[in-house]
Amino acid sequence: MELYEAIFNRRSHRLYKPDMPPKEVLQRVIDAARWAPSGTNAQAWEITVMAGRTREEFVALAAHSITHLMPILRAAAIPEKGQQMVARFFQDLGGAPAVIAVTIYKNADPHMNIANIQSGAALMQNLLLAAHAEGLGTCWMTGVLYVEKELLDYLGKPDQQLLAITPIGYSAKEPPVPPRKPREVRWLGFD
Repeated sequence: MELYEAIFNRRSHRLYKPDMPPKEVLQRVIDAARWAPSGTNAQAWEITVMAGRTREEFVALAAHSITHLMPILRAAAIPEKGQQMVARFFQDLGGAPAVIAVTIYKNADPHMNIANIQSGAALMQNLLLAAHAEGLGTCWMTGVLYVEKELLDYLGKPDQQLLAITPIGYSAKEPPVPPRKPREVRWLGFD
């Protein structure tokens, strides 16, 4: 798959087929993710891939974040139907057969901690694009940060930070193209 095609056609998937992708495919996705750039080449991240009972237990804990998200959705004037859709998605992550959690090491230096977060975000983007290139759907999820402590405790990583999670699997429905917001791009020094 051509890079620009992957960037422009990748979507956030919220409904998955129950079929588990082959482990070799998931390994290729993880390997591509790990080639992300990293501040000071610290590579201060860890990846946890979950399936089966572990996935179910993790998702049950992650689903508790919806109680924190519902007031935010209401305040944003998200219609009731949209709120219900989000709540259903958080209950089982769209039925995806696997879930990936990306955690990063905490750094006492606030500047290096931000570098670790940014490096983890680059890893996450690589992961999403590689999954798309393999024909898999994903959905970058940060709403679960409301229950970060519980999720980190479950993963046995209480001293780390949870960057994000993503369900991963074969999509059961092609999501629509979301519009891009007209944000300013400044070009300085160009004539």
